Amino acid sequence: MPLQPSAASPTIGDTLGALYIGSVLAAVLFGITNLQVVIYYKKYPNDWWFYRYSVALLWVLDTLHIVLSSHAIYFYLIDKYGDLVGALESNNLSMKLQLDVNVVIAVYVQGLYAIRLWKFGAHLHRILQWFVLLAVAASLGASIFVIYDITVVPNLISVSTIKTGIYTFSGTLAATDVIIALTMSYYLHKSKMTTVFSSTAGLIFGLMRLVLTSGLATSACSILTLITFIVLPESLIFLGIHFTLSKFYVNSLLAMLNYRREKRVKSPDTERAGQSLSAILQFTPDCFKRTASEANVSIALTEIQDTSTLDSKLNSPKGTIDSEGLN
Repeated sequence: MPLQPSAASPTIGDTLGALYIGSVLAAVLFGITNLQVVIYYKKYPNDWWFYRYSVALLWVLDTLHIVLSSHAIYFYLIDKYGDLVGALESNNLSMKLQLDVNVVIAVYVQGLYAIRLWKFGAHLHRILQWFVLLAVAASLGASIFVIYDITVVPNLISVSTIKTGIYTFSGTLAATDVIIALTMSYYLHKSKMTTVFSSTAGLIFGLMRLVLTSGLATSACSILTLITFIVLPESLIFLGIHFTLSKFYVNSLLAMLNYRREKRVKSPDTERAGQSLSAILQFTPDCFKRTASEANVSIALTEIQDTSTLDSKLNSPKGTIDSEGLN
């Protein structure tokens, strides 16, 4: 039965207006994403191949999300201009696909954080690493569930009927963000305790704040989406907020990756220390098991011999002629 306009029907501001504002904010954040991608490839051309390819893939997916969301907004505001009921009852493929891409980006970024903690978390107990992986797996399962619901829902006005999928996905995503942020902060805190250089310790402390802020931003976006859906189920404000979700995830990851190199370049003390922030973040568990004989010492043997010869000359008594001193 077609939707009949009434006093209780949602207004254009609560529906299409919310989608428009969300798309504008997403476009602004996408501009920041482009800037961060350029900075990343400029400063980290030799970063781990998996990160380099992942950043490229995330940029492609984020671009696709902008294209799909822009087409959806054009359809609702231009093609269906003046027909709010017809717009809400229309089955637009671009809207569904952009929601799916949004979900995929969020879970993929969480997976990257989990891989980083698993690969480089030398100070983490294996149980804690498994706990993070299980949290990301839960997000993946919730994402598959909500993607299926998005696929079968007929139109925008029926989105409020998939409550279970939205509740599960938003709640699981927010909880996983908090778990990842706290785990990474704990790992960085342990790395800071093993660092003897104050400048490097300061960089790690700054990265801890960045991780917590990023985790707070992404989890807040998911929680706000959930709250607006519960409080205002007949409006599309929660979808407008959801438009920006992938942008927060991509920018949080890029900010963390770019922070390492940027802060190291600006800190000469860190360069002299020889253990930059990037190196600390990339220690593997095997690094802490190496013996001193495995270390790569770059002092030439002749310099050591010259130093020992000089010490013997200085310690020789007066009147004693060192045979090497005549050479």
